[in-house]
Amino acid sequence: MKRSAKMVLRTVLAAVGLAVGIGGPAHAVELIANGSFETGDFTGWTLSGNTGFAGVECPGAPFAGPGNGNCDAFFGPVGSNATLSQTFPTFVGGFYSVNFDFRADGGSPSFFSAIWDAQPALVSVTNPPAGPYQILHFLALATAPTTTLSFNFRDDPGFLLLDSVSVAAVPEPGTMALLGIGMAALWWKRRKA
Repeated sequence: MKRSAKMVLRTVLAAVGLAVGIGGPAHAVELIANGSFETGDFTGWTLSGNTGFAGVECPGAPFAGPGNGNCDAFFGPVGSNATLSQTFPTFVGGFYSVNFDFRADGGSPSFFSAIWDAQPALVSVTNPPAGPYQILHFLALATAPTTTLSFNFRDDPGFLLLDSVSVAAVPEPGTMALLGIGMAALWWKRRKA
């Protein structure tokens, strides 16, 4: 009987270890295609609205953001907004980490916003001050099986820069805890038998 209990305990511990290894945050699946614009263009993205003075520069250094690669996107539409968007699959009720690098030149009039689906803007600024790249992080909730991330730009006298756009699902730590509790309960029940 003791030997059987030890075998069950080893099996339970191995299963919990495997579940944590598989379900852990070691590698989040990236949902954005061409988030650092390393293709040298807007492949994977939809550019709409006032598309004048919008493009990708490679190499972007010293202007490229602190994220991945050597390219970045620039936007300087005059008089109205340009919109850059991408749609990807999501799980309803799931949380997602949204990250990107943004740089303003301090020009006026200018405008920048980032919108997760049709929800209130993650960020919205009019006439943002000049400065180095800002690394922005947000947590967003998916309300549909597909979600659209959109960026809106206007900078009459200059250019706004975007780089390192990233979206990934946030793992639920409660799921792993529940699995561990369930496995422990099975072990305890088996031990009592």
